[in-house]
Amino acid sequence: MTIKLLRDFLRDQFAFTLVYFISHILVSVYCNYFISSNIQLTYLFSIYFYVFILFMCFRFIRYVSVNREIQRLTENIEIEEKGFSCEQQAVITLIHGIHRSYQDQIYEVKSQADNTHKFISQWIHNLKTPLSVIDLILQSYKMNPEGHAPALTHIEEEKNAILSMLNQMLKFFRLEHFTRDYNPERVNLLESLRSLINSKRNQYIYNNVYPMIECADESVLVMTDSKWNTAMLEQIVSNAIKYSDAGEKAKPVHFHIEQCGDQVVLSIRDEGIGIEQADLQRVFQPFFTGKNGRTHHQATGIGLYVCSEIARKLGHRLTISSEVNQGTEVRISYLSKLKDSVT
Repeated sequence: MTIKLLRDFLRDQFAFTLVYFISHILVSVYCNYFISSNIQLTYLFSIYFYVFILFMCFRFIRYVSVNREIQRLTENIEIEEKGFSCEQQAVITLIHGIHRSYQDQIYEVKSQADNTHKFISQWIHNLKTPLSVIDLILQSYKMNPEGHAPALTHIEEEKNAILSMLNQMLKFFRLEHFTRDYNPERVNLLESLRSLINSKRNQYIYNNVYPMIECADESVLVMTDSKWNTAMLEQIVSNAIKYSDAGEKAKPVHFHIEQCGDQVVLSIRDEGIGIEQADLQRVFQPFFTGKNGRTHHQATGIGLYVCSEIARKLGHRLTISSEVNQGTEVRISYLSKLKDSVT
């Protein structure tokens, strides 16, 4: 390693050495011919050479020190403050910055891989529940073949649960390549909301709830991605329907759209079981189901996390408030127009 350093050092100093000796030779020749012919050139050259050797030894020590500090950077060791030149300090600082940047990227990739692994593991675990229920239903049907209507109803419920989990995981994996599938545009929020509500007509009827829409302007335009926004709203609306917990008396799900300056705020409120205050701060964490998750076996803890990630990537503000046995309200703030700095 030392021989290589010495060889690299000599190569780096070749130009300086050449200029040094040529300049001194020219000065010596000039002094000898034009100032005094009694100057002893050999003595003068020996002084030049001695000073040059001392100077090169000093520069070599500094060269080795800089290379040592660079090696320390590759081992993730903070460098010490030494008397480096501005150029050397700039190089070391640049390398340190690049090293830290790559470390952060590696940490982010590892963290994302760990989260993906946890998602897949938890998803597989959650998927076992409806499959086990279907198996029990089929066994029960075999024992009582005449009760096929209830069996088919229960199987359809579990099938919908599996389909919902599959859709959630597909959304999660697509989030990793969000920019490839992102197309910001002006979207009529009311039309998009009505289309989503109509697509869930059966779910409303089955859970004995009904939608109520309040919007003063029929042509409310917001800046968003139509597909991703629909995916986010679909999950929020499904939760509102599922946790309305309506019995014989039907309950409404309220949709309110209002213009607030350059923003449009969509409020989705149910009159259901609500969320404990202790759980409210954690509802956007992955796989967190809280107290409600113990009473609703279909809760996966993925839906609201995916919604929060979609909202963050779209640049929307997503907030949630709730009271136990009073209901839950989710508010989404959209930009109604592009900012002046956006082209």
